[in-house]
Amino acid sequence: MDITNFFTFVTLLSFGFLFYTYVGYPGLLWILSKLARRPELPPVVPTEWPAVSILISAYNEEHAIGARIENLLKLDYPRDRVEILVGSDGSNDRTAEIVAAYPVRLINFAQRRGKASVINDLVAAARNEIVVFTDANTFFRPDAVRELMQALWRYPFGSVVVGRLELRSAADNGNLDGAYWRYETWIKTLESRFGSLLGANGAIYAFRRDRYRPVPSAAIVDDFLIPMLMRRDCGDRTFFVPAARAWEESPEEVKDEFRRRVRIGTGDFQALKWTWPLLLPSYGMIALIYFSHKVLRWLGPWFLLAGLIGTLTLLDEPLFEILLAAQLLFYALALAGAALRPLPAIGRLAVAARYFVILNAGLLLGLVRLSLGAARPTWATAPRKTLDMESRRLQAKASAK
Repeated sequence: MDITNFFTFVTLLSFGFLFYTYVGYPGLLWILSKLARRPELPPVVPTEWPAVSILISAYNEEHAIGARIENLLKLDYPRDRVEILVGSDGSNDRTAEIVAAYPVRLINFAQRRGKASVINDLVAAARNEIVVFTDANTFFRPDAVRELMQALWRYPFGSVVVGRLELRSAADNGNLDGAYWRYETWIKTLESRFGSLLGANGAIYAFRRDRYRPVPSAAIVDDFLIPMLMRRDCGDRTFFVPAARAWEESPEEVKDEFRRRVRIGTGDFQALKWTWPLLLPSYGMIALIYFSHKVLRWLGPWFLLAGLIGTLTLLDEPLFEILLAAQLLFYALALAGAALRPLPAIGRLAVAARYFVILNAGLLLGLVRLSLGAARPTWATAPRKTLDMESRRLQAKASAK
């Protein structure tokens, strides 16, 4: 194979993988879900609502934790069947003080160790048979826990049920990842039909405590690892429950979203060393889904770089001149995303391009950080204007009593 043929092969293969993971794979999954369609299981209401432990790992969440606990205390679920347990990961603000004022359990860890360690300790300290994980900046709909419990009883052969998270923003220009999140939610719905949802989102998911497998203390993406380790070790399935709804505020600034994507990217690559056996063909459908949805997407930045370099090398061919023009136009749209947002059609395209670039840049830098040993299990809290206002409202209400 001469050098021209080599670059042609690499370039077309790179763009082919990108097309497959973002377009071809969802299409394939949709077709398979139709061919293997199973009847919807009817709702199952437990004869007695199970005792639930709702766990929150928090670090410096004084602006959010009060509103979060208030939200959980208003759940439409038997109050005597709910335990709320908050672990403060060495917070140096008023987080522990605020939590202590509520009828919940507080474990105030003096040393900051990271979310994975706190989660392991919270599960060990939980008193009830069912564990519900959530975040300090998330709000449940009143029936969210009821819906999660009904799903656990509907799928007795599954151990993890994941609720639907809606992203909102207080910014005038809307959140950065709304369209992408809807796209991901659609894919989750398809994967759930095979009981092979990949991981969870830390905002709202539940499982039976006796099925839990402790996550490594260095883990960064605990919500991805927990269901995957249960699948690896026990064969447990994971299902998406869109009726169990929660919402949270999405990052308003590009820098906050990029920082979050770098952390997720670092954790994703890190998770491979603990979950790679799930890529073996013996795991069946989960192996196909893991490779197509996650591994190929994690390699996306390298496909983009290889495609761009290959295109520049082959500019004497008309096809690659057109391909280069298309890439330059795409990146120009991404750079102008904020300015073009108000425009009806091209604005949506520009915002999508910007988010795609942010996503892949975060993955690339995440891998670099992991390779350099700069990954840490601890995390920082992003600014949240909506929760700041809610916190002030609750403080004013408490002062008036």
